[in-house]
Amino acid sequence: MHTARRLATKPFVVMPLIAVLVLSGWWLVLRPDDAAETTNAAGAAQVVEASLGSLTETVSAEGTLAYAQSEDLSFSASGTVTEVLVEAGQAVTEGDVLATLDSPELAADVASAETAVAEADARLADDVAAGASDAQLAADETNLVTTQDRLADAQTALEGAQLLAPFDGTVSTVDLVVGEELGSGGTSGTSLSGTGAGSGLSSSTLGAGNTAVPGATTGTADSTAQIQVVTSDRFVVEIGFDDTDIEHVTEGQEATISLSTSTSSAAFGFPGGGGGFPGRGGLAGGAVDTDADDATPLNGDVAPAAGAVAAVSGVADASSGVASFPVTVEFVDDSGDYHAGASVVVELSYGDPTRVVQVPSFAVSTADDGSATVTVRTANGDETREVVTGDSSGNMITIVSGLEVGEQVVLPVGGGEGRGGVGGVPGGLPGVVQEGS
Repeated sequence: MHTARRLATKPFVVMPLIAVLVLSGWWLVLRPDDAAETTNAAGAAQVVEASLGSLTETVSAEGTLAYAQSEDLSFSASGTVTEVLVEAGQAVTEGDVLATLDSPELAADVASAETAVAEADARLADDVAAGASDAQLAADETNLVTTQDRLADAQTALEGAQLLAPFDGTVSTVDLVVGEELGSGGTSGTSLSGTGAGSGLSSSTLGAGNTAVPGATTGTADSTAQIQVVTSDRFVVEIGFDDTDIEHVTEGQEATISLSTSTSSAAFGFPGGGGGFPGRGGLAGGAVDTDADDATPLNGDVAPAAGAVAAVSGVADASSGVASFPVTVEFVDDSGDYHAGASVVVELSYGDPTRVVQVPSFAVSTADDGSATVTVRTANGDETREVVTGDSSGNMITIVSGLEVGEQVVLPVGGGEGRGGVGGVPGGLPGVVQEGS
């Protein structure tokens, strides 16, 4: 036993034992399976298909819709409303009679003009009989013609004591009822019971051109219209761009219009009239719901509308402290989803719309001599292929030659800008696949 204990403490016995223990621990820590897993995790390959894209860029701005034409109509004379032939929401054609007025004022104008004509005619006859001078007779004849012209105007006004549709459109508001007495200037001369006057939108008149009718006047958005007519399917929106973006905007350029998420659908529609007078009503609209709990994101439910740039101002508006160039966009939409007062986002695209082959920019390796290559995954394995590149757009670069649509390009591990993608691939790239995950 004493001899065995001595042998166990000899160096040539102890050292091999220590070596065995170290090797065993190293094997336990770095087993072949774990080492392979580490390599796979660090070297996971990512591939993306070469896709078709375009080199277009987009600028956008938000604005408020207005009807392309909007006109407020009111009787200018006093009298009794004898007919109201339309209601809010009704489509009308240019020249349609909307309402008529029985006006003693206009009838009195006709009677006065008739008397003036009779007096002028009698004077001319008396002067002729009396042998008056040629100058006097010429003056009498001129006076007679003048009074006859006034009579014709008065008769036309009396016959036209009506409101006419100034263009093809839709009746937005009606603030008249049969039997209503209008005072001077077309204001109501009768106290009427009820609530709600049915006032409608205060839309800007853009390119409308007021159309006067006998016995009637056209008002502005600040006055109370007895009848308002709008183009319910034709709209304009004015937006602004800074001096950098305005360079990419031209008249006639195509535009895409989408409802803003802050626009409330509950604010729209033609109420069926109501308030004080039967048949009175207005086209409600223009409200923007600022309560986040009530806001309805319509842009995901309503299809965008297609329009065009109608006008580009070369003079900047600096009222807000920042130079902004006004741009007017117009479009037609009969879906009923768009109304004056709605907030919309207008997008304008510019650049080359030609469809070209594109891959992520960081998938391309460029040598010192300027040659470019990509790694392509094929049935026989990965191969390095030389390509000719073109312009870049965002994260993507155009491949002029050397690569076909649908071929899979291997992305460098950890490359790119690291914005939310796998292993540093920018988020949002189409067709990115991580192999070995």
